[in-house]
Amino acid sequence: MGSPPLSGSVAKYSTPKKVRIQGAIDFLEAKGIPHHKNDIFRFYGASRRSGWRALAEPREFDGRRLGHTILRPEQRGRPSKLSASEFAVIERFIDNNGFDGHTVPWAGLPAAAGLDVDVCRETVRRAVKDLNLRILRPVMLERYPDPADWRHIRFSDECHFGWGPQGKKEMPAEKDMKRIHCWAAVGYDFKSSLTWYDVPGNSNGKMSMQVYRDHILEPVVGGWLREGQSFVLEEDNDSGHGTSKSNIVRTWKKTNGLDYFFNCASSPDFSPIEKAWQGSKEYVKKRPCWEDDVVKELAEEGWAAVKQETINGWVDEIPQIFKECSELEGGMTGN
Repeated sequence: MGSPPLSGSVAKYSTPKKVRIQGAIDFLEAKGIPHHKNDIFRFYGASRRSGWRALAEPREFDGRRLGHTILRPEQRGRPSKLSASEFAVIERFIDNNGFDGHTVPWAGLPAAAGLDVDVCRETVRRAVKDLNLRILRPVMLERYPDPADWRHIRFSDECHFGWGPQGKKEMPAEKDMKRIHCWAAVGYDFKSSLTWYDVPGNSNGKMSMQVYRDHILEPVVGGWLREGQSFVLEEDNDSGHGTSKSNIVRTWKKTNGLDYFFNCASSPDFSPIEKAWQGSKEYVKKRPCWEDDVVKELAEEGWAAVKQETINGWVDEIPQIFKECSELEGGMTGN
C-alpha cells in the first residue's frame, strides 16, 4: 500500500485518531498484553478497515514519520540489513514456492532462498510480514476458490485471559496480572471444547512444544485422529507449534499422520477462530472477577454462545475475503 502523496500540511493525513490507534496497539504488543485489535478500533470509533489501514502506515510524531520498515527504509543512520535486491530474492522464493514457502521458519528463510546474509529472525519477520498477504492471496484464490474448499480445515489458536488482584478497580500493574490460558479449534460444522493449560515457569501463556504435544496434540487432536475424523489443522506461526525443521512437535505430527499448515502472519481476517474468541473475551471483560474457576466458567459461557451457523458463515466467506484482500493490494478487509 503506497504512502499518501505529500501535499500541504502533514496533518491532512496524520490524524489524532490514527496515532492513538497505533500507539495503543504498539504498547499492548510491546508488553505482551492479550488484546483484540477490533476492540481498539471500536474504542476509538474507527471501522475495522480504517483501523487496519492505520496500522499499515508508518508511525508519525509531530508531523515526522518515525521508525522504518524493510519495505520503507529509513534514510538516516545505518542502512537496512536486507538490501532491496536481497529482499527481492526472498520474495521470488516465496512466490515460486507458493503456500509451502510460508512454512519456512523466519530465521531459515534467507538461506532457503539461496542468500548468504547474517540477519536475525526479527529482521526477516518484519520484512516478510507485509509481503505474506501480497503473495499468498493469488495462490490461495487459485487453489481454493470455493467455500467448500475450506470446510475440512480446523482453525486453532490459544486465548489468554488476564485480571488483577481482588479489590482493584483500576488496571493493575503488569506484575500483578494473573493469566489463564486455553486452546480451541473451529471449522465448518465443528467447534471443539476449550482446553485449559499451564506452561510451567511461564506466566504469559506462550506455548511450549512439550505442553503443546502433551496437553493439546496427544489428548485432543490425537483423539480426533484415532476416531477417524478427516481434517487439516491450521495453526499460527508460534514456535511452540513446531515451526522449526526438527522438533518433538513435528515428530508427533509425522508419526500420527496429522495434516496441518501454518497460517499467514498478521492475518486475522483469514482465521475464524480469531472471531470466535470474541464471545469468551466479552463475557470475561463485562464481569470482572478474580478467581480462576469463575473466569473459566465465564469464558466457557461465552464460547458456548458462539453459534455453529455463525462459524460456518465465517468459513464460507474466506474466498471472498481473499478476493477483497487482493483488491486492497494486501491490505486488511473489513471482515
